Amino acid sequence: MSEVSSPPAIRMTGVRAGYDARPALDDVTFDVSEGTFTALIGPNGAGKSTCLKLLLGLVRPQAGRVEVFGESPGFGASGIGYVPQSVEIPRGFPISVEEVALMGRYGALGPGRRPKKDDRERVRFALEQVHLADLAPRRFQDLSGGQQQRTLIARALCGEPRLLLLDEPTAGLDSGARARFYALVCDLQHAQGLTLLCATHDLDVVGDHADNLILLDRTVKAHGPVDEVLASRAMSQAYPLPKAHVHEHSAAPAENTDHGGAA
Repeated sequence: MSEVSSPPAIRMTGVRAGYDARPALDDVTFDVSEGTFTALIGPNGAGKSTCLKLLLGLVRPQAGRVEVFGESPGFGASGIGYVPQSVEIPRGFPISVEEVALMGRYGALGPGRRPKKDDRERVRFALEQVHLADLAPRRFQDLSGGQQQRTLIARALCGEPRLLLLDEPTAGLDSGARARFYALVCDLQHAQGLTLLCATHDLDVVGDHADNLILLDRTVKAHGPVDEVLASRAMSQAYPLPKAHVHEHSAAPAENTDHGGAA
């Protein structure tokens, strides 16, 4: 009797989706295997955010099929954590790092229920995983950009996800903070067996950590191991190098040999 293989963590088949007559995505097909780190890359307007919204169930496909762990995604879908670019918190609002992370437990708590000891312990454990346990009482807005992003990872981890979706999570961070961020999520992925799908422009950093790349530009242009996609013709077409700049030097003024004299 043959063994039945489990479905991939993510499967999109012939997906078309958008917000007006011109679809943001058209005939998108790809799989993401469970337990892998896949980076979703592409130029601005390529449809990366729409792709993540489909997986979260916030956008419905106009055609095709979207599956997360073999099921159609929907609101409140379990097993998915989401890390955005940032969170909108009113300036001066005194919310702590611990309270931001606790937001990740709201789905499990249900309406009207207060967090219990177990919820607090999960928050503490998540903050330890992102090396922020000592900063739990600090006001979220007092943190650096990198620390805020680590807090948002902790918030996602509090929901005990199997799949972690990251939407341009390092926008605004310097190169050192970006490198540390990807090293952290890669360590978490291996330690917890997470599946990661990260929409990003950080080609110089994410390629060192991801297993696979998906090059998206309204449809899938290339998909596979990092080295193969980076070396593909589709990559050079999506990210064309600018023409070499030739700096033109103006001719030096001719030396004036006429020293003049009395007329």
